[in-house]
Amino acid sequence: MEPNQPKTKRTRLSHVDILLFTKYLSVLLNSGLPINEALQIIERSAKGDFKKIIDTLSNAVRTGKTLADGMAEYPRSFSTVYVNLIRAGESSGSLQKNLDQLSLQLQKEHELSSKIRGAMMYPAVILTAGVLITAGIFVFILPSINGIFASLDVELPLPTRVMLWISDTIQAHGTVILPSAIVGAWILSRILRLKAVKPLTHRIILRLPVIGALSQKSNLARFTRLMGTLLLSGIPIQEALGISETVLRNVRYRELFRQVHEEVVRGKTLSSLLELHPRLVPPMALRLIRVGEETGTLGEMFTYLANFYEVEVDDATRNLPALLEPLLIVGIGAMVAGLALAILTPIYKIVGSV
Repeated sequence: MEPNQPKTKRTRLSHVDILLFTKYLSVLLNSGLPINEALQIIERSAKGDFKKIIDTLSNAVRTGKTLADGMAEYPRSFSTVYVNLIRAGESSGSLQKNLDQLSLQLQKEHELSSKIRGAMMYPAVILTAGVLITAGIFVFILPSINGIFASLDVELPLPTRVMLWISDTIQAHGTVILPSAIVGAWILSRILRLKAVKPLTHRIILRLPVIGALSQKSNLARFTRLMGTLLLSGIPIQEALGISETVLRNVRYRELFRQVHEEVVRGKTLSSLLELHPRLVPPMALRLIRVGEETGTLGEMFTYLANFYEVEVDDATRNLPALLEPLLIVGIGAMVAGLALAILTPIYKIVGSV
């Protein structure tokens, strides 16, 4: 064993690196090259940790191991799904076909994640800008007019008093408030990641308007895409369910398909179990799954559902900024109006008294 190999095993390659490697290997095998020569060609253009991993895979193949055995040594780079599909392809003689399926799976997963991140970028930027503008008003503008309000011989309304108290507190304890806010946000993010908290927060996400529907469609798109890939690669449905539940981001869906997996192993049909959860699995998906079970085309039905939900996610992410924009405008407008009212109300009182 090479001295730097343990370090390489802890390396986590990027999603793009794995996608490109899968595509290159599929193309080379499709051209008729044996797997060891294909790996050597890929290794020539690889660099860094990626080159070390390909070198290890080449050595594994040369010493009589399977490609899946070599990949299994790098769980942070090659997922259980990936290794199982490679192993199934090697044992059935359909490695090139399974690599094509994996390339499509990885490409769709990359596109789905990119669309969701892009859709959330606009609301995040608007909210951040609103918070920064409000903080700037309290830090730089209000202190300059605080003395004017203090000199007015009039009782200040409650909104104005609250606004001035916040401004004075920031001025007096800003060096403590800012680090405390950062630490508090970090603690909150850690709490929300706890396994005990995720079931509650993920249930809430599914019930939110707009966001809940997007979460449902994205989880179903991931699950159906992987199920279709696994079933079309010859993996039995019981094993496919056990693998596919790991890719689900929402804990509620993960719990559902874990329970479904256990019941399918006992002999129940997938459609009969999913029909008990109409809020998580829409009727259209349920009907197609039932048809797939009855006709022996479950893999094709899952692939069709994956294409359908990926289009749905695409439409939802494209429309999400337009749907959230009115809410953001109303929220920021209400905040600005509250500040303006708190500042102008005392002035109107003085003018009225004169």
